[in-house]
Amino acid sequence: MSLEGQFENNKKRIAITRKLMENARQRIKLSLELEKELENLELQRRMRQLELESKLLKQQEKELG
Repeated sequence: MSLEGQFENNKKRIAITRKLMENARQRIKLSLELEKELENLELQRRMRQLELESKLLKQQEKELG
């Protein structure tokens, strides 16, 4: 293979590698964002659960008191 052919092949490999790296960065970014969203949803769920438990305890207190 000629030097020019090797150069073109290397340019293609570099372009493909850059694209793959960018795709990987995007997946990592999305994974981190998804993880944060899931944490937020879990916190929201837990807060709602605590609110409901508090209401239940207040209701039981009224019934007993």
